[in-house]
Amino acid sequence: GCTDIIGGHKVRPHSWPYMAAIQDKHLDVFCGGALVEKQWVLTAAHCEINQSEDRVVLGAHRASIAEKEQQIFKVMGCFQHRRFNLHTLDNDIMLLKLNDTAKLNKYVKLLPLPDSFEDVEPHTVCKVAGWGRTAKSSGKPSECLKEATLKIVDRKCCDKKYGNVHRITNNMLCAIGKNKIHPSDASLGDSGGPLICAGQYRGIVSFGEECGKRDIPGVYTRLMKQYVDWIKETISSN
Repeated sequence: GCTDIIGGHKVRPHSWPYMAAIQDKHLDVFCGGALVEKQWVLTAAHCEINQSEDRVVLGAHRASIAEKEQQIFKVMGCFQHRRFNLHTLDNDIMLLKLNDTAKLNKYVKLLPLPDSFEDVEPHTVCKVAGWGRTAKSSGKPSECLKEATLKIVDRKCCDKKYGNVHRITNNMLCAIGKNKIHPSDASLGDSGGPLICAGQYRGIVSFGEECGKRDIPGVYTRLMKQYVDWIKETISSN
């Protein structure tokens, strides 16, 4: 699956203070996430974590460079949703327990989970951010955090676009770049990063077709009540 922000723009440094960068041993960001409790990051279940090598960076703007605002952690535990299906990518949601608690400040903040669960209507404007690749041909991650503006797409239309490749379930949201003229804007954040709609945490970047491909929406795990209950339960029992 291709999930990178293409055609996004650099964010004001630290304007997404709940954003987590998940890095491999080469310090490449391969997934994003959101800090939901002081010791817990919410991401996508398909992000394969190597607990002995990977690290989670909070408070980053340029994730691959040491910045004084950064807080760096190891992953102590990975909790995939028990019904995650790697083939269909349904229930693509996972919690990471950090090896220490984050110190909250103006650079590192919690992202509140939603407290209302109505569906996100088509045409709702949303934002996504990440350090993913920034041009179709370049495999290089972006140095700075970037964001893109998207709008929600009707689930039935989205399901048709994916045809037999993927079923779009009620547990998913679809969104596409707002800028029709530059299809490159029609792309997604790093896998696992948060989808913010009308100021609320509504989804997790899950999958997409070829990056920035015209008219193919990106797909997000929808933060429904069943998931929020699972998050609270997992955190309280671990």
